[in-house]
Amino acid sequence: MTSLTWGHSRRRRHVATWIKYGFLVSSSLVMIAPLLFALYTSLESPPDYLHWVAPTALTLSNYRYVIDNAPIARWYFNTAFITVGVMVGAVVVNTMAGYALARLRFPGRTVSFLVVLGVLMVPLQAILIPLYLLVAQLGWLNSYQSLIVPFMANPFLIFLMRQSFVGLPRDIEDSAAIDGAGRFRTFLRIAVPLTMSGIATQAVLAGTWTWNSFMVPVTFTTNPSYFVLTVGLNTLQSQFYTLQTVQMAGVVLLTVPVIAMFLFFQRLIVPSFATAGIKG
Repeated sequence: MTSLTWGHSRRRRHVATWIKYGFLVSSSLVMIAPLLFALYTSLESPPDYLHWVAPTALTLSNYRYVIDNAPIARWYFNTAFITVGVMVGAVVVNTMAGYALARLRFPGRTVSFLVVLGVLMVPLQAILIPLYLLVAQLGWLNSYQSLIVPFMANPFLIFLMRQSFVGLPRDIEDSAAIDGAGRFRTFLRIAVPLTMSGIATQAVLAGTWTWNSFMVPVTFTTNPSYFVLTVGLNTLQSQFYTLQTVQMAGVVLLTVPVIAMFLFFQRLIVPSFATAGIKG
């Protein structure tokens, strides 16, 4: 009787495991289906759009079409330069802000943290016009700084880093203070190395958001010399609106670097998100 019970329990565990993995695989396929569709379509000839073709009929002509008819190298440079600028600025600004909110005792700290949480609820569309007017007054329209400086500070990333620093034992910092380390040295030599997963996460998030951003670049730039990939591909769509396969090639060119960056940093990103919500 005991062996029968054990056998039934083992079968139930196997069934539950298969159901779990089946659900995960199905969900993954649903998530990547649009990208697979874009990739397959980008390899088709325009007359074959939305038709299944033999693998031998697939071609790279759409990518050559994009490269020959659009300044894709310039768009890539602009996007990469702006993305790196935002990532570096975000790591510096948000990490320091998160550390201050987590570790420093100063008047108004609680109010400052509540303001950061409040700003999280404000969508970008609500502040886009005031931000545009400010950028225009500074004379930053059609410039790199207009797409970098305003987006170095991010309330979500400040919250993320604050949660990362809150989880650090205070005994480590107290030991550093006893050894004569100042506040900034403690932050730079001890706190930062211990929160590298959170720093890597915010760098990837800031980079992904900036790389995929469309609303801000299309608002702040009208000079084609400063177009990023999203804006440039939108003009490509208006020029070649009958060539959907060319548009899909542009989508793949835009998406692949983001996927590569996420895959490279995923081991650091997942633990950071898993622990950010449970640290007080």
